[in-house]
Amino acid sequence: MRKTGNITVYRENLKTRILETSMQLFKQKGIRAVKMDDIATEMGISKRTLYEIYSNKEDLLYECVKHDSEKMTKQLQEYAEKTDNEMDVIAFFLKAKLRDLGTINPRFFLETQKYSKIVAFLQEYNERQRANSYLFMKKGIEHGFFRGDINYDIVHKMSDAAMNYVMQTKMYRKYSLKEIFHTFITVYMRGCCTNKGLDYLEKYMDESKINK
Repeated sequence: MRKTGNITVYRENLKTRILETSMQLFKQKGIRAVKMDDIATEMGISKRTLYEIYSNKEDLLYECVKHDSEKMTKQLQEYAEKTDNEMDVIAFFLKAKLRDLGTINPRFFLETQKYSKIVAFLQEYNERQRANSYLFMKKGIEHGFFRGDINYDIVHKMSDAAMNYVMQTKMYRKYSLKEIFHTFITVYMRGCCTNKGLDYLEKYMDESKINK
């Protein structure tokens, strides 16, 4: 079997499968509710095999969050390379995000805050994403989709505050995360778009294209 360094290709594929299976369980049930035994059973592998690759649950969770975040970034970058239309990229992101939020237990987000290493990673990751977002919005302004008279640094800080409010007030007990995000992003995007951008937005926010 071909090897990559000292690790077989099979082992690399197994690591990816573990990360994706574990993340799915963490999102569905919350972090505390998922044991290493549950992950091994779900995958049909021995607990010993699982511990040989990830020695503890916290390290596994960190790698899950990192893998999941970077996977989404890669998908967006690859999609963006296929189109010059920023609104098309936004539609792709919305579909993926709404699909994901439809399966997430709010406890997952709350419980990640207990892990300082994960919090630090997410803060650094969000900073990088914010820098990319400024470049993205700049291109959208040049193409006539986004307004050029808005301070997007303030917009992003207000967005962060809004999401923190949702979690602090436990708004998800009354409304689903999917509905909260859909409502927020609709208001957010309508405020940033020009008339040209709004025409595209209305098309992409159609229920048959986004929510299904």
